[in-house]
Amino acid sequence: MIARCLDGLARQTLPRDAFQIIVVDNGSSDSTAEIVRSYPGVELLVEKRPGSYAARNLGIGRVQAPVTVFTDADCTPAPDWLEQVLCAAAANPGFGVLAGRIELFDEIAQEREVFGDYERLFSFPQAHAARGNCATANWASRTALLRALGGFDAALKSGGDRQMALRIRDAGHPLVYVPEMVVRHPVRASRAELVRKRQRLSGGRWDRTVRRPRLAHVLGVTAVDTVRRLRRAAISRELSLRRRLAVMRLTLELAGVAVREFLHLAGGRKAARD
Repeated sequence: MIARCLDGLARQTLPRDAFQIIVVDNGSSDSTAEIVRSYPGVELLVEKRPGSYAARNLGIGRVQAPVTVFTDADCTPAPDWLEQVLCAAAANPGFGVLAGRIELFDEIAQEREVFGDYERLFSFPQAHAARGNCATANWASRTALLRALGGFDAALKSGGDRQMALRIRDAGHPLVYVPEMVVRHPVRASRAELVRKRQRLSGGRWDRTVRRPRLAHVLGVTAVDTVRRLRRAAISRELSLRRRLAVMRLTLELAGVAVREFLHLAGGRKAARD
């Protein structure tokens, strides 16, 4: 998938000498590194510690530009993505995070449309960036600010995007949604991938939770979140009744995944990583 991302960066409207491209390999076992090396001018780094936040921190350390922009290996940026970053940076002096729009696209069979429906309804709420909902699939910050705050929490398995965004906001820098900054992201293609994602997100929430009793708190948050998602699916105008019911069933199934994961974590199991 990295080739698709790098092809998108090669098509940027900015001159190629106006930006760096840094890829951090975080334990790939396929031909990722070989593909990256075939692209001229792309710097390849290796982070052996597992976790995307450790990988991003390594990349931040090598950035020479005043603005650091993140996306993911399976994403495809729009041709004017970086140009829009610079426009938004100029229009928002003192910004903390510029959170761009993430458009989801299907790579799945039509009969499995429920997974795409679920992802479109509930994934990447970038429009609520001011609340801390800033995903590193489409994120820009000043490099000096990221370094001053010590980068991301490399100990987290998930949820470090939101934690970092809130730290930036608490330091007095606004979180800004920029819909003109567009990145395309594939939907999770199967139930198994959504289950793994939910397990990972649950582990991240568990690690970030300091309130006691811890288990009761995370179960309560999961219950509230599940009710909200069921309501959103039920009133969705974009989906037929059949598709709304399918999303609601999947929502309940994934809530059960989260509850089981929290019980395992309470019993001493380590949180899962991608």
